[in-house]
Amino acid sequence: MSTKRWSTTTKIVVSASLGLLAVLLLYAFRVMIQPTIIALLLTFVLYQPVSWVQQRTGWSRATSIVAVYLLVILLLIIAPIIFVPRVVSSVESLLILLESMVADLEEAGTGTLPAIFGFDLNVNIILQQFGAVIQNVLSQAGTGALGLAATLTTGVLTTIYVLVLGFWLLKDVIKLQRMVMNALPTEYRDDVQRLTQELGEIWMAFLRGQLVLGLVVGFITWIIMSIVGLPNAAGLALLAGVLEFLPTVGPGISGAIGTLVALLQGSTWLPLGRLPFAIIVLILYILITQVESVYLIPRLVGRRVRLHPAVTFTGIISAALVFGVVGILLITPTIASVRALLGYVFRKLRDLEPFESSQQQNEIQIPGLIGGHWIEGVVFDLDGTLTYLDWSLASDLAKRSDRLERIWPHDRREQFFRRFMAWMEGPSLAAISLLTWLRLHDDARRLTSRLQRLRAFPPPESQKLREGVPDLLLELRQQYKVALLTNRSKREMETFLQGADLPENLFDAIVTRDDLRKPSPNSEGLISVLEILNLPADACLVVGDTELHLRVGEAVGAVQVGLLCGMGSTQNFSNADLVLEEPVDLIAYLNRPQVVEKLWS
Repeated sequence: MSTKRWSTTTKIVVSASLGLLAVLLLYAFRVMIQPTIIALLLTFVLYQPVSWVQQRTGWSRATSIVAVYLLVILLLIIAPIIFVPRVVSSVESLLILLESMVADLEEAGTGTLPAIFGFDLNVNIILQQFGAVIQNVLSQAGTGALGLAATLTTGVLTTIYVLVLGFWLLKDVIKLQRMVMNALPTEYRDDVQRLTQELGEIWMAFLRGQLVLGLVVGFITWIIMSIVGLPNAAGLALLAGVLEFLPTVGPGISGAIGTLVALLQGSTWLPLGRLPFAIIVLILYILITQVESVYLIPRLVGRRVRLHPAVTFTGIISAALVFGVVGILLITPTIASVRALLGYVFRKLRDLEPFESSQQQNEIQIPGLIGGHWIEGVVFDLDGTLTYLDWSLASDLAKRSDRLERIWPHDRREQFFRRFMAWMEGPSLAAISLLTWLRLHDDARRLTSRLQRLRAFPPPESQKLREGVPDLLLELRQQYKVALLTNRSKREMETFLQGADLPENLFDAIVTRDDLRKPSPNSEGLISVLEILNLPADACLVVGDTELHLRVGEAVGAVQVGLLCGMGSTQNFSNADLVLEEPVDLIAYLNRPQVVEKLWS
């Protein structure tokens, strides 16, 4: 006998009542939210080890869970005996160092600054207030850490709750998954399964990646800072490793504290003043951060968890205020998971396939139209864009480190040194610009010639055009105004054009280093090109192989194309209108006659 079906109104009322009841229960038992999250996290972390033990031994699920629990408890007992005394010693020495640093800050300044709007500013008072702020932060941080440690060690009921709930979740997780899948409509099961898999990959990448990343960064920081003689390098390395769980924000905090320690304490053995030593330490922290962002994070954490720095910072601060320590640790994968869920929802709302592995940059390609602008001129960079780079320095450095072959293969070493050379493009131009600004033109020219190999610039007589580039330039010249903006000198350009056997009138404009007050890339050079071509910025396409070249186009409002063939990398071209592998790929986007024929046919 069938019962009467509920009306739409009844369904809405029941659903709303259940939702309200769930909110009330959540509020009433809000104290249990944090231990429940810890239990879920424990289940997620131990799922793979439990499954591995069960597969290898043939034991029951419950026995495998008990075995893993016993192993974890044994490690928790042994680890404090081995590591805690050393960690506590490092933390205590770090706190003593920070307290002395605060005292130095309070006593460092004397005298007054010039009056501003009638107010006399005393340096001593300012530094004392700054030191008081640091002291308050340190005392609160220490109290929070001690409170958390006390809760984890003495909260017997909470610990039992976490372990028991984790046990039953681990034991029946497959049943729970099956029950949820059976409760879903058949047509949605595949989506839920794939979405669950994607979320699992996000959390596993974060937890495993951040743990390994913290250990690696802490070890590297300890070794480097010990070599240069930074006081309490072990404690600062421990701080750097722990702060890796605060993406984007953590490395900056640890670097600032380490630099401040170097400025106030100096080196334990280097015969340098405090200010030069602090600059050296700051540069070392920046290098560690660059190695981390360019080499370690893509391999250990992956791209799924990476968020915009503003989103990460806002999430960390909000989580700290609302959820405390647990919120700070888990906010990043939570935001990444929400991003994945919202992406799925938005694609479903637009009737798109939600799990496409790759998407084309433009669904409809109209040659001549890029980034919503009709292109009339193309400005190329030379080295790395139209010509091959000289990577001999990276190869030589990789060969000299052959002793690391077992733990660091040759191909990875060479790739690392190539990325380092690409990163040095910015500091090199900054150093040359500083010498030029100081009117030390001879020194700027000498430094430029010495840095050519570091920037992967081959001698002008050895420059070789990339395959297909001559035909590309000739074809584009028939439809567009073509220009060249380079950091080479006029003499180098003349040598290159003669060796490449290119027509003299191939380029409508060539702007070299000699035409600029500062070394390219900069807005001055691109503005000069636009004036010569007599084109507005949004009708001009800037093509380069580094973020620096595209940043100039972004500054003046030009359309930007990043190339991966030189020093380019996808992660640095997030603001580009188009990312291509080779310059010859531009034909598909700029060959206007083909489109005109298709439109008229």
